[in-house]
Amino acid sequence: MLRRNFIRRSALLSCSTLVPGFLRLPASVRLEASRTGKVLVVIQLSGGNDGLNTVVPFRDDIYYRSRPKLSIERSNLLNLDDTLGLNPSLSGLERLYHNGDLAILNAVGYPNPNRSHFRSMDIWQSGSSSDQNIQTGWLGRYLDNDCLDCNQPYQAIEIGDH
Repeated sequence: MLRRNFIRRSALLSCSTLVPGFLRLPASVRLEASRTGKVLVVIQLSGGNDGLNTVVPFRDDIYYRSRPKLSIERSNLLNLDDTLGLNPSLSGLERLYHNGDLAILNAVGYPNPNRSHFRSMDIWQSGSSSDQNIQTGWLGRYLDNDCLDCNQPYQAIEIGDH
């Protein structure tokens, strides 16, 4: 790939979060699929995301009893199945889910949590056990292992402020 094309595509990708429908980038800037033809997209919503109002357990009365002012009305939710609904602002994700292009891993945790936000973030980002201290991230280790012979510069990209 020419350096000029790399810079142009990088600029387009870095601006993609400002464009509505960023999941539908032009073909010229699409990420290459893995050897299996699948693409993993990890969305980490750090700082202030209310997970219970993102993926809502509307069948659980505890949700409504515990959040009388914060809960989202059942009628406003985007149904995923008989027990979960998405926040009404996530209609694009709802379409992906019903097309079979999105999976949601809800209520994921780890054994023996110590209730420290910072340690929990370390555990999530490293993929370690709560009694381990690993200095590398699980996603980077995956790419190191799976992309040894990758010839595209866009096997992975991070868009964010960290």
